[in-house]
Amino acid sequence: MTKDDAFYHDYRVFLAENHLFQIPIRFLAAESEYFRARMDHNDGLTEENPIRLDSDVSPEDFRQLLRVLSPAFNAEPEVLSLSQWLSVLKLVKKWDMDEVRGYAISAIEKLPNVDPVDKIVLARTYDIPTWLVPSFNEILQRPQSLTESDIEKLGIPTTVRLVKLRD
Repeated sequence: MTKDDAFYHDYRVFLAENHLFQIPIRFLAAESEYFRARMDHNDGLTEENPIRLDSDVSPEDFRQLLRVLSPAFNAEPEVLSLSQWLSVLKLVKKWDMDEVRGYAISAIEKLPNVDPVDKIVLARTYDIPTWLVPSFNEILQRPQSLTESDIEKLGIPTTVRLVKLRD
């Protein structure tokens, strides 16, 4: 007998905190060496022996990544909110999923009303330098001053530079 490449899935069980997920491992293995290495082990074949994800991987974060990797959701990136895309960015950074990272960045860029201060913070956190200059320019061109929250997010050195540029 021959297993069909398209419709014979190697399902694995993953544990994020106390939440079990059973998915075809190929969704993850296609994007990350970390998961390709897991295919060669017996971990995750049963609920009693799941692949235990690190403690910093919440069920919600993992669910959002799976939504993006699953073909049923790939056609509609707008179904994810900014916070859901940030869950995806967090995990693709952790597991070196470069293609999915690019997809997530592109989807976030299309979201309306992402605050430029938040974009600067995200650009620094997730190493997205292309967001920095446009976000700084947007802050410099807007009529309102930076709020206390903005200053806290940006930090004093960045805030001082922005104030000097504005004057």
